[in-house]
Amino acid sequence: MDVLSFNVFVGVRARGVPARERAVEFCRRLTDLDVDVLLLQEVWTRSLLRFIGARLPSLPHVAWRSGLAGHPAGGLAVFARQPLRRPTFTAFTPARPGIGNLRFRAMAALSCRLQGVLTARTVDDTVLLGNTQLTANRDGDWSPANRHHRLHSQQLRIVHDAMRTAGAHTVPLSILGGDFNIASTSALYPHIVDHGAWHDPFAAADHPTYRPEYLPVGRPAHRIDYLLVSGQPVHTADLALAEAAHLSDHLAPRIRLRNPTNGSLVS
Repeated sequence: MDVLSFNVFVGVRARGVPARERAVEFCRRLTDLDVDVLLLQEVWTRSLLRFIGARLPSLPHVAWRSGLAGHPAGGLAVFARQPLRRPTFTAFTPARPGIGNLRFRAMAALSCRLQGVLTARTVDDTVLLGNTQLTANRDGDWSPANRHHRLHSQQLRIVHDAMRTAGAHTVPLSILGGDFNIASTSALYPHIVDHGAWHDPFAAADHPTYRPEYLPVGRPAHRIDYLLVSGQPVHTADLALAEAAHLSDHLAPRIRLRNPTNGSLVS
């Protein structure tokens, strides 16, 4: 099984080439990669969801939940080669930052209402997929003193609770990916992997997934996108779309998995 996670970059701060123009190209590139599962973030409208889906003929099965005004909840979508069961979306609504000025708290509350985690199983119940995007931290600070720290801690708890409810670690293969908006150097990293419950195949290399050209001058790039696995060994882990800076402000983590019983690639 070949799995890829990608933030398509159509949020309120997006700039440059319009989303649909970029979607034509990244869908072509993703089709050429021949992935089996695609986790997308920031697909905020139903029209964009359909536009992307029409250009991914090898991934005909789509998991998403309707949110405000019928748009994809959380901007999250899963495209798969195999049929999927009805998905579940869990919003971050209960999470609160605890510190910060009134405007920051209001924006955080709105973010928590819109964003969350999407979970879906394959119809044969052999694979559980989770896709998430946490509240963006534009402070460039992931220390425990940062105003996002408590908020992110609560959001991670909601993510892992939702995955456990959906059956994580009990099905043969569980995959959790997305734009966590938390640097791998953060004190919250153990919470990202749920204190070892998830395997992070990118931990050793730890290459940044956010493009430095989209950051203020002098601010270092970090790894904030993850693909975590439970249940089967990872054959390869790399970053896709690295040469196409105009497609998104994020790189795309990609993994291939092996069958633990015979060593062959999972089909």
